[in-house]
Formats: sequence, structure tokens, C-alpha cells
Amino acid sequence: MKVFKFGGASVKNAEGVKNVLSVLKTTEEKNLIVIVSAMGKMTNLLEDLVLNYFSNPSEIKITISKFYEFHLKIITDLFNNNSHPIFNELLKLKNELQLFVGHNKSNDYSFVYDQIVSFGELISTKIISVYLLENEFENKFLDVRSVIKTNTNYREAKVNWDETQKNIINTVSKTGICITQGLLHQRVHIILRPL
Repeated sequence: MKVFKFGGASVKNAEGVKNVLSVLKTTEEKNLIVIVSAMGKMTNLLEDLVLNYFSNPSEIKITISKFYEFHLKIITDLFNNNSHPIFNELLKLKNELQLFVGHNKSNDYSFVYDQIVSFGELISTKIISVYLLENEFENKFLDVRSVIKTNTNYREAKVNWDETQKNIINTVSKTGICITQGLLHQRVHIILRPL
């Protein structure tokens, strides 16, 4: 199985997302893991949110709003129907992010970082997976958190290889296209370890 990786600059807008579809169609690969970074500079924005969480809480709402509006523009450009379910997916992730920063009491920077920054790749992969499906390009969305298991040494977690390997065998098909994240819990290239 091959791996394609699309970095944030390559999916910074609707045209970039459309290009992902074009690349995948052109290559005609049938068995792929497609890893997508957060769109544009969203990882940077979410890192700002982490800093705001600890030192500038008055900016939290503005930063989350920027995150939401950035993705809203992209999906508005991609989907002709404003009632498409992807709009609810974006709103749901925004609400989850707000809930986390509003209710979390942890002072562990690394824990908070991992929880917040992961939202960038969760929404980028969801948007791309749904866009591909909308254009009759079959794929499976995979939340990599359900596969890769680590210890709780946040930002430098060690992979539990036995559990992760078992999850890969049970979850990741050897055929088809899988859209997933690369930042969550470690880099996703580890799911390429031989089965």
C-alpha cells in the first residue's frame, strides 16, 4: 500500500482541495493511505490558541472564530449546498474545540497542545474525504486516534506497537483509499509498519 502526503500549503484553499482530487484521479492508485496536514497555517493558529489558553484567555474566542471562518470559506467554495452535512461537521468540531478550552482545567502544556492542535487535521481530513465522496471518488475517513495507541507522554508519546498493530489489522483495509491525519499521537507513517 502506498502513502500520499498533502502538506498544509497544498490544501490552503478550495483550489488546493480540488487539486487533491485531480492528483488522486490522475495517479489511478487503488490502494492508498492519504495523509493530510492542517489546511494553510491552521496549525500555527491552533498553537496560538494554546498560548491564549495559558496566557491570554480574552483572545480565545477570536482565535476559534478565525479557525471556523477559515474553514467555512473553504467549504462554502467547495460545496454548492449550504445545507450539506459538512457544514454541521465543521460546526461540531468548532463546538468541541470551544468545549475543550472552556471546560478543561489541565495546566499540562503538552496535554493541552495535543488536544487543541489535532483539530486542524481532523477538519482538513474530514473536508477532503467528504469532497472526494461528493465527486464520486470512493474513500474511507479514518480518525487515526482509533488506530494508533500511545502512552500519555504528550507531544513525545511512545507507540504501543502491539495494540496499534492489532488495530491496524482490524481497521485499515489493504485495499481502497483511506484519508487520515499525520499529526495525531505521532506521525501516521507508523501505520505502514509491516502487518
